[in-house]
Amino acid sequence: MRALVVSLVLVAVLAVPPAAGARFRLGIGDQSTRMLDDPRFAALGLRDSRLVVPYDVAVDAAQLARFAPVLDAARARDIRMLVSFSARADAPLHLPSVAEYRRAVRAFRARFPWVHDLGAWNEANHASQPTARHPGRAAQLYNALRAECRGCRVVAADVLDQAGFARWVRRFRRLARAPRIWGLHDYVDVNRNRDVSVPRLRRASGGRGEVWLTETGGVVRFARSFGYDERRAARRTRHVLTLATRRGVRRVYLYQWTGAPLGARWDSGLIAADGRARPALNVVERFLRVPLTPLPAIPRVPRFPTAPGAPPDTGGVEAPG
Repeated sequence: MRALVVSLVLVAVLAVPPAAGARFRLGIGDQSTRMLDDPRFAALGLRDSRLVVPYDVAVDAAQLARFAPVLDAARARDIRMLVSFSARADAPLHLPSVAEYRRAVRAFRARFPWVHDLGAWNEANHASQPTARHPGRAAQLYNALRAECRGCRVVAADVLDQAGFARWVRRFRRLARAPRIWGLHDYVDVNRNRDVSVPRLRRASGGRGEVWLTETGGVVRFARSFGYDERRAARRTRHVLTLATRRGVRRVYLYQWTGAPLGARWDSGLIAADGRARPALNVVERFLRVPLTPLPAIPRVPRFPTAPGAPPDTGGVEAPG
């Protein structure tokens, strides 16, 4: 009888899907306080979010006035914020020196000492960033951030899974000092229904350290690459949650909570710009096993809507980023 009981317990344990023990920490990114003030976000019970700010946000009065309320509100609600640094708003191609970057980081740490999760540079391999052709400098900035905040969890290379990203990561590794966390924006994988980018990142990084999907999600609309489709975005959101579980990713930050108005080139919101819940929100709620938000009917929208009075979008970018 004892042997039978032991056997039944073993069978029960083995019957639990491997993903059940591989759940990751889930967060949602947004660039304003709208998400934090939304009771639908509170109902999810999530304690993590992500914010992208200029690297010198703490020494720029205008940018500080914009982003400090988000960080202060997150602190008041006990939300752990991953803050990723990026280019200056008024000089998007300015690549700071290591000394300039360190001064800015010190000012940020003085103003927001409770933030312990930091990203050295957002989407550092993308052509819009001054680090795109300078992976060595990006590594030096990461080293400086690690030195300034030794007790922080620092995302080393935070990259988009566009063509050539693995080569960029390998060049970054030459100067980076013992990276422990690798960030990936796997929009290409997710929205083309693939699963190749996390393994490629692990190979490029030497198989060491954690992988975080620091920005990801199903795209509702992106330029001419992905026409407006809320149901497709929901399917792709489900795909990323499955993919992250399968690949042993440690954290996932969906982007974004609040969608963009019709006509915007980019929209991946779980909530439409008019406040309407979208199907992807139900996907997240099912994953978290919380009650589902009732969904209104999806409005009929052109595949490539334009803002009133705006010319048609003729952008030919191949992948979101």
